[in-house]
Amino acid sequence: MRSGRWVEGGLRWLRAALLAACVLGVNAAVAAPQDAWVVLSGGGTPATNNYSQYLQAQALNRWLRQHVPAEAVWTFFGAGNVPGKPVRLADTRRQIEEDGELLESWLPGELEGNRPATRSEILHALRREILPRVADGGTLFLFVGDHGELSEREPRESRIVLWQLEPAPLTPRGWLTNLEQVLGVRELREVMAGGLGRGRVVFCITCCHSGGFHFLGEEETARPEPAWLRSGGAPLALAAPPPPRIAGFTATTAADPAAGCVAYLDSRTWVGSERFLPEALLGIDLVTGARRELPRDTLAEAFDAAMEVNVTIDQPHGTAEAFLEAQARMIETTLGSAELTPGAAEALRRFRAVADGASVASDDPELRRREGRYRGWAQGLAEEFPEIAETLVRGRFADLEALGAAPAPAPEPSRAERRAERELRRAWTDVIRPAWRRALESRSVEGAGESEAGFERHLIALEESAREPLFMPGDREAVREELYWQSGAADAASDAARVRALARWEARRERTILAWAADASSARVREAARSWRRAHETLAPTEDELLDPPPLREAALRVMRGRRVLAAWTFLHAVGDDVRLERVRALLALERTPVLPPATGR
Repeated sequence: MRSGRWVEGGLRWLRAALLAACVLGVNAAVAAPQDAWVVLSGGGTPATNNYSQYLQAQALNRWLRQHVPAEAVWTFFGAGNVPGKPVRLADTRRQIEEDGELLESWLPGELEGNRPATRSEILHALRREILPRVADGGTLFLFVGDHGELSEREPRESRIVLWQLEPAPLTPRGWLTNLEQVLGVRELREVMAGGLGRGRVVFCITCCHSGGFHFLGEEETARPEPAWLRSGGAPLALAAPPPPRIAGFTATTAADPAAGCVAYLDSRTWVGSERFLPEALLGIDLVTGARRELPRDTLAEAFDAAMEVNVTIDQPHGTAEAFLEAQARMIETTLGSAELTPGAAEALRRFRAVADGASVASDDPELRRREGRYRGWAQGLAEEFPEIAETLVRGRFADLEALGAAPAPAPEPSRAERRAERELRRAWTDVIRPAWRRALESRSVEGAGESEAGFERHLIALEESAREPLFMPGDREAVREELYWQSGAADAASDAARVRALARWEARRERTILAWAADASSARVREAARSWRRAHETLAPTEDELLDPPPLREAALRVMRGRRVLAAWTFLHAVGDDVRLERVRALLALERTPVLPPATGR
């Protein structure tokens, strides 16, 4: 009997042990660090969500799903169209060239696993799905290719413009634009702080005004150490801060726009970080999908490769650089007039020399490598812009500042230009438009079928009800949204022939209306057409104004950033600030996190 009880007890113990092992195994599996990959793009409305944004998101989404499990990838683009499911809305604007003219068109930005790029959808997924996955030590790789803006209210911040069109069944169109669909640095910082845990974030943000996102985890301002001052004081950092959790790369600063984001594109005309950085990472041409080179393992490598070819208005930089620039601002604004210790004074002298172009003369291999990289990029810019080559390569910091100064504000319109504006409005509102409406109603306009005439009557009705010439001939940007809704382009299942016919009409609208007015039977209408043309010639930009100016200012700003980063880095070495130097090293290491797991076999 006793032996039986022992056997029974032993079996109970074995079952309990096995159950405990299973529970421990499950908990271990749950707690194991997991990575996540997020693609976010397609913001604004169908009038502004451009085809280049879709191509970037499509390439990243496809590449990620080929290399990591689908449950680890989150994609948010536009209205949330998914292949094989009913189209919510044609949300992606693409211009197509036809007979020398650019026609507006729209397509549904369908992506596998796609969700709407709305604030509620993204924040819910971050809080409930994405951050919990990485909170035990995983990495969130965040790719943002959206529109960006700088908030108008103080304190101003970088914001991502999300998908802004919302269902509104009681309105005539059934949709309304919500301009509050944005995600700013402060809100994203709070969300990350509340759920990131021991996880990390490595980001790539290629939209305008994106530079503020470097401060999701870093302080935007720096303070001098009291030990640098003759008055002395306790060090600010008694202990090293926790390691950085968030770092990455942006296309530009918080204050500046970025290149790219276009509706008409080909392999030659689409330029900027929006294209070059993901192309370098994936190793493919985003326009054709053709393989161009081997993919890079990290965003840091892709960033460096993109910088070799990115000669645009972009101001690309990483979080480690943003951290060092903050130190440089502190050094420039605080230490220049302070009474420093001899060591800090010598460090300040060295800071200024490096900013003026002197060698860093350091035994830090990372600092020397970065110096070589910056000098190479400056030489490349000098070859592109020979008119400022000497300043870019050998100029003093003050010379670069003069080149990089903010442009003067646009001059006020001249008296002749204001008079021409009034003449245009009067010619259209008082003479041409009423006669044009009568001609449309009598079906006497050659080439205007019912669809075209109906579209024009719609525009005129809106103008007359608003008492404003909102859709004057030639103002294609103003007409674009009405074209989208009135042609049926919003519905992917609509009459494609009608959509294309109205697109052709819209592209030729100014020329058609003015040709009709010039041949009208009414002498008053003919004279208004001549008046229109005279006023239009006064306001027309010159040939030089039609060309994008070379980004000379931006080239100077890039070289200035490199000089200031090297100067601040040199200063920290000179004063022996091991805490901040370790911060730089840790940020650089985070930026170099491999984007894909090592076993993906790409």
